[in-house]
Amino acid sequence: MDRRQFLRLGGFLTVSVAATGLAACGGGGNDPPPDPAGDSGNPENFNFVHGVASGDPRPDSVIVWTRVEGTNGKRPVVVRLQVATQDDFAPPTLLVNQPLMARPEWDYTLRNKVTGLSAGTRYYYRFLLGNRASATGRTRTAATAGTALSQLRFAFVSCQDWNANHWAGMEELAQQDLDFIVHVGDYIYEAVPGGSRTGLVEDRHAPLTLPSGTALPDGSVYATTLDDYRYLYRSYRADARLQALHASAPMIAIWDDHEFSDNCWQDRQTYDSDDDLTPRTARRRAANQAWFEFMPADVSFDADNPSFQNIQIYRAFTFGNLATLVMTDERLYRADHIIPEQSTGRAVGSVFLVEADTLAAAEAAKIANAGGVLTPVSMLGDVQRAWWQDRMGGGNTTWKLWGNQLSMLRMEVDITEALSKLIARALVLVNGTLAPVESAMATALASDLAVAKAAGTYVGLGYAALRNVLVSVGIDAAGFDATIKPFIEARLPSVTLLGKFILNADQWDGFNAERKNLMAFLKSNSIRNVVALSGDIHAFFAGQVMDDFDAPSPAPVMVDLVTAGLSSNTLLSSFRAVVDNDQAFAALRDLIYSNVGGTLINTFDSTLRTFNPWLRHVDTNAEGYALVTLTPDKLNCTFHTMQRVSGGTAPSVATGGTQALQVTSNTADVSVL
Repeated sequence: MDRRQFLRLGGFLTVSVAATGLAACGGGGNDPPPDPAGDSGNPENFNFVHGVASGDPRPDSVIVWTRVEGTNGKRPVVVRLQVATQDDFAPPTLLVNQPLMARPEWDYTLRNKVTGLSAGTRYYYRFLLGNRASATGRTRTAATAGTALSQLRFAFVSCQDWNANHWAGMEELAQQDLDFIVHVGDYIYEAVPGGSRTGLVEDRHAPLTLPSGTALPDGSVYATTLDDYRYLYRSYRADARLQALHASAPMIAIWDDHEFSDNCWQDRQTYDSDDDLTPRTARRRAANQAWFEFMPADVSFDADNPSFQNIQIYRAFTFGNLATLVMTDERLYRADHIIPEQSTGRAVGSVFLVEADTLAAAEAAKIANAGGVLTPVSMLGDVQRAWWQDRMGGGNTTWKLWGNQLSMLRMEVDITEALSKLIARALVLVNGTLAPVESAMATALASDLAVAKAAGTYVGLGYAALRNVLVSVGIDAAGFDATIKPFIEARLPSVTLLGKFILNADQWDGFNAERKNLMAFLKSNSIRNVVALSGDIHAFFAGQVMDDFDAPSPAPVMVDLVTAGLSSNTLLSSFRAVVDNDQAFAALRDLIYSNVGGTLINTFDSTLRTFNPWLRHVDTNAEGYALVTLTPDKLNCTFHTMQRVSGGTAPSVATGGTQALQVTSNTADVSVL
């Protein structure tokens, strides 16, 4: 290999060009010296403790990664990369045999782009410290654009919290023969619990202690410095199951919020209501650099750029004529939440359980004040939105896949209607003679509660509509006031919780105008077979994305498949904690769960399905991953639900159940099989 076959880019990403006829030892005699002084850096003092990884497969290239750990006085150390078409790395199959330098300023990580590869081909790679080899990784290049492909097999995953459940699902995934793995974010969690960890966590994940960190009122500590973020990546990558997953197939990764800060936007954190008034540029830059160092991604990073936007990670991939994969960044360029936390004093009402009408009015006002542009209400930002449209409109493939951290699906609940039905049902259970008017009672009570909502108080509410219904079954005014009224009022929440509420305004429901803009682009350009691969919300969802969810007759444009967290506290558990621990929300408990004879009944799923008819599948009490088989005619997806850890030990068989789904070509719908 001569100097034309080896390039050094930007201080950290190196490039090797595959060549045939290499010897097993040495690079052919013309290798450039890895260091001007010829210092090998005492490789005998280093070891491979974080495995290997590959990512971002193109038809002629792939990124390979490793990290070495040891001591040599903070000098660079020589590490040799080998890439071959067979896993024995015998000379006839050896294509790259290149010395590289692992440097302390990049935490002894190595990122090398191997070019000159053949399209649609399996390769093997490893790294050497002297004669000691790392684990061998498998990778595969993409098919050339336009090449007829009959099938792709891949997984998509999200939310792998060190401090929740277990990582046995990674072992299962590593056994699959996949073309690639899509990671849609929350690869690490920036905050570690203080004291004892809540929930069930496997024992092999010992508590983590950040080198520096900043404490929060609940005792948890969040990563603040580059050393903190590096520590988290090192800790996660030390797990043999994550190493096996990376070694099994190339990963195409994007970040979400926890790679920097929970529910973040740009360089702002949101741990308390006025946190995001202060830029956290140094912290954001530290998070950017650590992600860049540890992820095998073919992206640009400029350490000399003082901005927090010193990295670009949105990018696109093509797999023959079958699929375009567009990966977007929904954190670095997004505007603040439409209703800022400081205006409500907490996340509820701003990020979670946001009144739909209030949210829509606030968004419309921001757009109007900006002269009609989407900039102040955008998740993607203007430049990335234009790029997204270009990639979606220009990809000449059957399917358009969107690596999209946050769900596009509308998730709302009409609390007035839901509570009215619950109270009507409860009245029937205590007085069976009311059964014939149960539906009429629910409708009438919803009408009465709407009056209270408009007035902003229950004081003076006469329940006129409900009284009229109950007169027909012999309940007069005195009987109503003595029994019915106290029964109802004991079950009502604050009047501020009446109405339609958006479940999570941190996802696309909180950026509805831009969502409508994107759907209008797809619809007006007749772009079909668009499927989002989403995560973040710690639950499985599948459904249709409408052109305008608020229209009288919305039309489906694309499909969103949402994977649960691979290991994370479930969406159901999060909402259970709210209704159990905050008296203001106790009246909503039956919308989330019920307890029958000591058995927890998940009612959250049915609540969401009732008010969101575009949802085809909902499982809010799951952890797991998604496997996809893609053909020209169909996308088949299987959600794998993890069994729970028991006694601190992960189950021997990780998957406890599956749900098969199917999207048929040229239909913006998903079927539950």
